[in-house]
Amino acid sequence: MLKKVITSLLMCTFILAGNFPFSIIDSDKVEASSYNTLAQRPFMGWSSWSSIRKKPTEENIKAAAYIMAAKFKSHGYEYVNLDDYYQLDWTTTVDKYGRWVVDPKKFPNGMKAVGDYIHKKGLKFGLYVTLGIPKGAIDQNTPIEGTPFHAKDIVDLSMGQKVSFNFDNMYSIDYSKPGAQEYINSWARLFASYGVDYLKIDGVRNQDIPDIEAWATALEKTERPIHVELSNNLDIHHISTWQQLSNGWRTDHDVEAYGTPTNTNWKKVSRRFSDVANWQPHAGPGGWNDLDSLNVANGSKDGLTEDEKRSYISLWAIAASHFVIGNDLTKLDNYGISLLTNDEIIGVNQSGIPGKRLFKTDDSQVFYQKLQDGSYNIGLFNTGTLTQKVTVNWSDLGIQGPAIVHDMWSHQDLGSEDSGFTARLATHDSRMIHVVPASSPAVSPKSGEIEVAPSKVSLNWEAKSGVDSYHVLVAADPIFKNIVSDQIISSPSIDLADLETGTQYYWKLSTVSEGSEKQIGIYSFHTKVTTAPDSPDWVLANRKNKDSVSLSWNPTFGTASYTVFRKEINRFGVSSSYKPIASNLTNPNYVDKAAPLSKWTHYSYVVTAKNANGTSKMSPIAQTYTSTFTTQLAILLIVLILVLLSALGIANKKFKLIAQRLFRKQKNFGQEEVWD
Repeated sequence: MLKKVITSLLMCTFILAGNFPFSIIDSDKVEASSYNTLAQRPFMGWSSWSSIRKKPTEENIKAAAYIMAAKFKSHGYEYVNLDDYYQLDWTTTVDKYGRWVVDPKKFPNGMKAVGDYIHKKGLKFGLYVTLGIPKGAIDQNTPIEGTPFHAKDIVDLSMGQKVSFNFDNMYSIDYSKPGAQEYINSWARLFASYGVDYLKIDGVRNQDIPDIEAWATALEKTERPIHVELSNNLDIHHISTWQQLSNGWRTDHDVEAYGTPTNTNWKKVSRRFSDVANWQPHAGPGGWNDLDSLNVANGSKDGLTEDEKRSYISLWAIAASHFVIGNDLTKLDNYGISLLTNDEIIGVNQSGIPGKRLFKTDDSQVFYQKLQDGSYNIGLFNTGTLTQKVTVNWSDLGIQGPAIVHDMWSHQDLGSEDSGFTARLATHDSRMIHVVPASSPAVSPKSGEIEVAPSKVSLNWEAKSGVDSYHVLVAADPIFKNIVSDQIISSPSIDLADLETGTQYYWKLSTVSEGSEKQIGIYSFHTKVTTAPDSPDWVLANRKNKDSVSLSWNPTFGTASYTVFRKEINRFGVSSSYKPIASNLTNPNYVDKAAPLSKWTHYSYVVTAKNANGTSKMSPIAQTYTSTFTTQLAILLIVLILVLLSALGIANKKFKLIAQRLFRKQKNFGQEEVWD
């Protein structure tokens, strides 16, 4: 069963190794994806804007990097992006070459120190800029680095101010004037000196294309691979230009719900359904549709129900949009962490295939990705206000006959379905499934298989009639850069020897007939792991009924089985030790049927993973109580202290009144509330 889970996980990660139809541009223009070789898949990371907004500091950006490295890097997240308000007021303050100045109060050690810290964590550093030249540079007529020209030589005041969402006084540049390109070059060199790996260029409109061309040229000259992201609400009619000059483009306005107490809301999220459908044909390796950040892990602060949060992540995943966490990383809730680190859903996002919309009704939508091994990722969404059934028919996808269905959120195999799949969904809920048609070509090892002996791997496939030969390309990465074997053979089998242990390999199979190739599919396998598995990095415990608690956790690679441990804790914090209650579990789910609901006791759970090489450390703790338990304990302690003070004659009339009120509240807790 676990192998099926891992198979489904890995089958989601295949990257389309073909040509993406970029439009042709003039030979003197640069293409971002060609010179920086980035964005072969949507990038994953964190942005400061949703949570920190106007108050970034060296301290809180480093704190975010620390948490990113500890909790998210192992799941593929790598960028830490500082978005705006790191600079002094550019109306009056610029550096000697007319560029923004980093606020020394917010970043006392400078921006390079921030970049160095992020890089030491094994992460990448992102920064923000808007278009134009600052008023401070014009007023001071600052020189342009490395040239005899000055700010007033390149500014075009007749064009007015550039769009800048948070400040005014950035003015247009006339790129026909000498020194204009050199000014942008100097700014690009400055960012490269900070160690910047990602640059968000904000306020981009159609009339700003010369600016983006200048930035692309400047960034190429740095010879540093810097991901270029354009924001926001770009015009789809100029998509060929955005593709040529950047690695990603925002398809809509900000997802944040400004003027409200929450990070976002369903209205802001759901408008992206149409964006996904409209922009889908334009994304691919080198440049991706950007739906904006993910705000799903700060509890009620996010402004969404749990079902809406799951649909939010599912839509971004099936769309192959960038996965950028917007939440305050110091205040994450366990449910949000489980959404952001579900490796099967991340695999959908990282498949490199932007999902197509299969159909839309007034209150439901279905999107799908067709993967290179013949399988499908499918997202079913209830966009209406009532619970309803949403169905996908295999025939609408071109699937003939039955197919095997796997639920990617719960990591559960759902069996074979003859003609389609139906999900009963609450309002704004969704389902993400992986579907393998029974008619898919058989290969060996099965795509996604683990524990393959590295000393000798025999790749086998169904023979095709009427072909001259087969082209087999094997690599240690999904975009086939690190080639291990490249052979053309006549038989439907090939042997590989002396591969690395604990490594995932990808192989692309094509037929060759009369000199032309036709791809059959892309597959993967993972050689045997020689170390003990990692522990699950999240576990969720939810009360199923008055007698049972439902547990789930993320499956960890190379695991043969899991063990669940439990301890009981009374309301005073006194607990037993952890004892195993279930072992040899092959699914990352378990129902504890011996956990009765009680006012006096709650339960704490941990999980370990095991394989032939050893057992992991214990997972993070999952508990069944809410904050009510902690609140009751704190109130009880306060009551006892006040009663003691009163008994000693120290408490005054006011203390006695507080004690009486708290005592009544504590008494009511016992009557009205129980632990979840």
